[in-house]
Amino acid sequence: MSRRMDETGFGSVKILQDPDTFCYGADAVLLAGFAAERLNARKNRPERLCDLGTGNGIIPLILSHKTEIPELHGLEVQEKMAALARENAELNHLEGRMIVHHANVRDLIGSAGKLEEMGGPGSFDAVTSNPPYTAGTGGMHGENEAKTIARHEVLGSLEEFLQCASLLLRHRGDLFMIHRPSRLVDLCVLSRKWELEPKELCFISGNPGEKANLILMHCVKGGGPELKVLEPVSVRDGNGGFSEYMLSFYERCVL
Repeated sequence: MSRRMDETGFGSVKILQDPDTFCYGADAVLLAGFAAERLNARKNRPERLCDLGTGNGIIPLILSHKTEIPELHGLEVQEKMAALARENAELNHLEGRMIVHHANVRDLIGSAGKLEEMGGPGSFDAVTSNPPYTAGTGGMHGENEAKTIARHEVLGSLEEFLQCASLLLRHRGDLFMIHRPSRLVDLCVLSRKWELEPKELCFISGNPGEKANLILMHCVKGGGPELKVLEPVSVRDGNGGFSEYMLSFYERCVL
C-alpha cells in the first residue's frame, strides 16, 4: 500500500489515500454535498447516518464538516480500506463520531446478528452510497482486485445495496445515491421494490452541453409516489474550471 496525505478542501479535514486502490473523485463530493444540503434543511436533525461502500471514508469525512450528525457510520467490504477509513477517522479526531464497520452489504442482509451490531433494522435516519457502477464483471480490463471490487458488482449488486439501505433506514428515512444514467431504470424499479421511493433526480455532465454521465438520486423509505427531476448541472464550467454548482459544494463562490 503506497499512501499519501491530501487536504480535502473541507475545513481542516485531511485524508490518507492509496493510489493503488482507491482515491476519491467528484462523485464523492457531489454525493456528500447533495446529501448535506437536504439533511441540514430537515426540521429534525438526523442522529445516525450510514455510508455503504465507504472506501477510505471520504463521504463520512466530508459530512463531518458539512453537518452536525453525531454518528457517521461507514460500511466497507475490503479490510485494508476499512482500516484506512478508521485511520482517517483518527487523523481527523473523529474516533467517537465516525464508526467504520468491516462488512459487506450481504452480511447485513443475511445476518441478523451483524445488523444488530449496527443498531438493528430501521436504526438509521439516512444512508448514502456511491456503489460499484458496473453490473457483474462487465468492462473489466486487467484491474487489480481492489479496483475491481470498487468498480464492479462482484461482492454486492445494486439490488443488494438498496436492500441493505432499506433494512437500515427508519420509516421516512433518506437514501442518497450516485450512479450512472444507464442504470436509471434499475435504480427506480429496485428502489421501489425495497420501499425506497425516488423523490429527486439530478442529471450531471462533465461539461456544459454534454450528455449526463452521473445521476444523483434521493429516495425516502415509505415515501409517497412523486418524483421531482431537478435542473441538470455540470461539474465543469465553460472555461474548464469547477462550475458554480460544484463550487457551492466546496463552499466557495465564483469570483
